[in-house]
Amino acid sequence: MKKKQKIIISLIIVLLIIATIIVIVYLNKSNKNNSDNEVDFINSYREIDKNQVAYQDDVTIDELKNDIGATGNTEIYEIQQEYDGRNVLAVKPDITYKVAFAGMVKNSQPTMEELDDIFNKNAPSKNGIWIEEESRDKVLELFNGDSTESDYAIDNEGYLTIQNKNNQNDIDKKIENVINGKKQYILDISSVCYIVDNLTGEIWDYNFENMDKYQTYEYFEDNDKMIIFITENTNNLLSNSDI
Repeated sequence: MKKKQKIIISLIIVLLIIATIIVIVYLNKSNKNNSDNEVDFINSYREIDKNQVAYQDDVTIDELKNDIGATGNTEIYEIQQEYDGRNVLAVKPDITYKVAFAGMVKNSQPTMEELDDIFNKNAPSKNGIWIEEESRDKVLELFNGDSTESDYAIDNEGYLTIQNKNNQNDIDKKIENVINGKKQYILDISSVCYIVDNLTGEIWDYNFENMDKYQTYEYFEDNDKMIIFITENTNNLLSNSDI
């Protein structure tokens, strides 16, 4: 009897081992099929994307406008290319820059028609760091704060200068490089700036501090020019060093 029991137990163990092997093989095969199906689906989806208007080499601005439902004036747009080869519609950088600059000068919403006039009459001409007139005292306070060792001033034209650069730290050296560099930076203490809506082409006011109270700045760039709007920090959540 004991011998029969041993035989039965041995058979049960063998059957369990065989059953386990069958289950493992089945699961592996099933996973492989699922993986293959996922790859086929992704490739199919990519192939569909490639046939869309945005992937056509000779696509025009008007075709992209129709594709995404944009209604802005065709003259404000340009075509930019994403990393995957997709063409996207974007407002020209010089227009977004001039809108931001004109809004800063007017301290209110500008119109497209007045951009060139405001820019040509008010834009600084030299490279370095230029500060908007009403922001100069506050900006100077930031530059002469705990993060720097040099002494800074603002000249009669509104540009940041170094009065004394003894014991420069790394931040001071970076600031000096910018002052003497080949780019122009405009600084303004304002949480409100003006942007162009990509779909409608309309100019909107944008309060980035309301969107994120810990965001220290918003910027607009056009080639070697940049406008940086520095948060007003109305809730006093940020220190001068943070900013």
